[in-house]
Amino acid sequence: MKNDRIHLILQVTACLFLVFFFIPAGCGLNTAGHMKHSPVVMEQYREKLLPKQFSYFYCGRENLPYAVVGIDPAYTFETKFWFPIEPGPELYRKIDHLSNLESGQNRMYARTIIGPAGNTIGMWFSFYYSTGVIVDDTNYRIQVFNPYKPKVSRSFF
Repeated sequence: MKNDRIHLILQVTACLFLVFFFIPAGCGLNTAGHMKHSPVVMEQYREKLLPKQFSYFYCGRENLPYAVVGIDPAYTFETKFWFPIEPGPELYRKIDHLSNLESGQNRMYARTIIGPAGNTIGMWFSFYYSTGVIVDDTNYRIQVFNPYKPKVSRSFF
């Protein structure tokens, strides 16, 4: 009985140690970018006036992509799972044909991608609400994760 109590106290102490020391230290690296709703970006898309100087990429299927991003060319974009698109008709075609097969998602989101310093470094189009973004402002690198998360069905029979 006494050993169980000591074991429980050690587990709680270890969890508190992790929460108070390691998690804030990881957050202190300030590499988390985020996305912000942007009616301006949606209007630029509708008017076919997206910035030509941005580098554009899509992820997902060629004819039914999950997301399209535009990245400031000052940043190096991690292109794993992302494919380049030339600005022009092909870019608008990709955005027009975004996958809306995700259950519960019935509208396209247009967002700006914001770096840790609060600067706008890109844009996002998808029927997925958002995804993870990692920004290294020191080396001008950005990574945007693929928003698609396959559903896992756990059937044992």
